[in-house]
Amino acid sequence: MASLVRLRHRKAIERVLEEGRSWSNDLLRLKAAPNALGITRVAVIAGRRALGKAVRRNRAKRLLREAARLHLHEIRPGWDLVLIARPGLVGRKRQDAEAALLEALRHLGLLREGRFPEGQEAGGTG
Repeated sequence: MASLVRLRHRKAIERVLEEGRSWSNDLLRLKAAPNALGITRVAVIAGRRALGKAVRRNRAKRLLREAARLHLHEIRPGWDLVLIARPGLVGRKRQDAEAALLEALRHLGLLREGRFPEGQEAGGTG
């Protein structure tokens, strides 16, 4: 299983927020900008004003990080992604976060062409 490469530097995150394309739904906002590295890096933001206390923010970040990790192989390489948790994510399950992330990736055209149909995984019979 591929590990999630984290986008950690403030300047890199600010670049994505300023220059990147975005898509929002009820659970998250995705900002994406190309990088010259040939790998996909991910940052997750959960603001206090939007989500409240630290327990809620940490849970939201864990949900989004896990959703990104599980679908990293489906994302085209060479992109920096910033996932911003929205208030609708509070109290939701991992599957909801995954569906919201895939919807955003699909709308921005960041999914690989040979993506597996819903419910099927590589090497499995479905």
